[in-house]
Amino acid sequence: MKLEALDFEDLDRFRIRLFILGGVVILIFSLLASRLWYLQISQGELYTEFSQGNRIRLISEPALRGIIYDRNGVILAENRPAYQLQLIREDTPDLENTLNNVSQAFQIPYSFLLEKIEDNKDLAQFKPIILDDDLNYEKAMFLETYQDDFPGVSIVIRPRRFYPHKNLASHLIGYVGIVQEEWTELPEEKRSSSQIVGHSGVELLLNDHMIGLDGGRQAEVDHMGRELKILGDPVPSVPGKNIFLNLDVRLQNVADEAMRGQSGAVIIMNPKTGEMLGLASYPDFDPNLFSGGIDQLNWNVLLENPEHPLENKSIQGLYAPGSIFKVVTSYSGLEQSIISPDDELLCNGEFYVTGRTDPYKCWKEGGHGRVNLLDAIKGSCNVYFYNVGMEVGVDQMHKYARTFGLGKITGIGLLNEKEGIIPSSKWKKREYNEPWYEGENPTMAIGQGFIIVTPLQVLNMINILANDGIWVPPKLFLKQEGPQPQRIKLKQEYLELIRKGMVAVVNEIGGTARKVQFEEFTVAGKTATSQVVSHKTLETLDNVTKEKRELQNHAWFVAFGPVEDPEISVLALVEHGGGGSKAAAPVVRKILSYYIDNIYNPVSGESNQAGLDSSNKIKFSDKLQTAFN
Repeated sequence: MKLEALDFEDLDRFRIRLFILGGVVILIFSLLASRLWYLQISQGELYTEFSQGNRIRLISEPALRGIIYDRNGVILAENRPAYQLQLIREDTPDLENTLNNVSQAFQIPYSFLLEKIEDNKDLAQFKPIILDDDLNYEKAMFLETYQDDFPGVSIVIRPRRFYPHKNLASHLIGYVGIVQEEWTELPEEKRSSSQIVGHSGVELLLNDHMIGLDGGRQAEVDHMGRELKILGDPVPSVPGKNIFLNLDVRLQNVADEAMRGQSGAVIIMNPKTGEMLGLASYPDFDPNLFSGGIDQLNWNVLLENPEHPLENKSIQGLYAPGSIFKVVTSYSGLEQSIISPDDELLCNGEFYVTGRTDPYKCWKEGGHGRVNLLDAIKGSCNVYFYNVGMEVGVDQMHKYARTFGLGKITGIGLLNEKEGIIPSSKWKKREYNEPWYEGENPTMAIGQGFIIVTPLQVLNMINILANDGIWVPPKLFLKQEGPQPQRIKLKQEYLELIRKGMVAVVNEIGGTARKVQFEEFTVAGKTATSQVVSHKTLETLDNVTKEKRELQNHAWFVAFGPVEDPEISVLALVEHGGGGSKAAAPVVRKILSYYIDNIYNPVSGESNQAGLDSSNKIKFSDKLQTAFN
């Protein structure tokens, strides 16, 4: 009996254990089933996408940036293919070995590659890491040939900004760079192309117009990251808008050649239309340096250059206008009836002001003798204008200088254009808490002293004079709409007298710019020599040359023609060039000579500009788009 009782007790304990064990097994399988349901049913779509990511890549196609052309269809800024070396970590089973192979094959320091990987450690495993942004063609083809030795590494063609004329008109065209932040806030379809943005000039001014819409495609790839086939229909990218400038490359090239080795600015315009035919600042720079992100060495060279190559001196350089300001002094004297065309004044080379021991001197030793207004403009007689300035006074000269557009933004559209200073008695009281002294009038009358203006303002003033008092806003772009021409309240008979004086400067004996005279194309011009306000330290020059050059004044020359119906105006400023007739006038002569021989049509009186039917150049963007695809 005891044995039977024991057997039943053991059997009950066994059943209990079996029940517990069965419950545990059921619980485990329930948990596994629950997890399986969660992964396959609840989160199935998500993990399906993840698994697809292992073999399907979304390959973006950045939109091509719009091309910049000159007025005749010559390409100034375009896009070239750049071979980008990329690595996808998900496709790289042995990262260390692959990086070693890349380092040896492409002469890229291993430490640099590791730094690239570390900088992108937060990037998704299937997102590409750029190891080299612009691999040369031979290296790119080497990788394509030996792809099996570089798992996860591939070559992707990306557009890079290219400036075929290098330094030409670099300050006007500008340059692009790689933006480091904020681009991620842009719409997805503009992100890739928006990583390249304009940083100066037209590239910055019309950046939004030249950025296109990105496209892309889905591609199936193998374990090496190589494309096997395209899935679905690719979405083509939409290029940005092309831009046509009024710039004429031919004239710009002549200006560059004439200014070679010198510092300053050259501006070429059509005074009747405001078209900007040429605009340059010297020294210039190669915008190609910035296309993929400028390296520190080249950046330091540009920044440390005492001639400031990144400054657009045409609109940002501030200089005393010198004798060109005599246009304002002349008009002020005529308008105030202080002088008439026939009035003569004696120039003996010196002019004294009460209370001042030292005289103001004329540039011509011994003086010009008795001169009237036309003689004074022709020979740039300082003493004549000292007298006029003393009678007119600072506030009247200020008034008419502003009327001619000096000391004002011209509205060209380029960023960071400077205003300059046209002093007045109120201005001096405000800035220096001092009154304006009579003895300062002679200096102002010849464009010295406190006056500082930009070269574009000076040419703008001369255009108003050439146009009988009509101001035409400067225009950068072909067929540009904008502010309409404005008639300035200036008397045409006085403007005509000043123009006659400027014609005499070039075409009569005693004129300061006789070398700019042409047959059957009458040029009016004005030379100027302005004092250097602050000397530059020219580290690249020896001490003797440096001292000599720092003592030299800035040289100006401005001209327009043909006088009967002006269609071209040119300004040249040569920093530390000395006299205007010696340094600046030859630059203008070379530009006018080319214009007369190659562009100007003396029969019709119209410029012989080529049209925009340059199909082989215009269609280049289409060919390049095909190359990228």
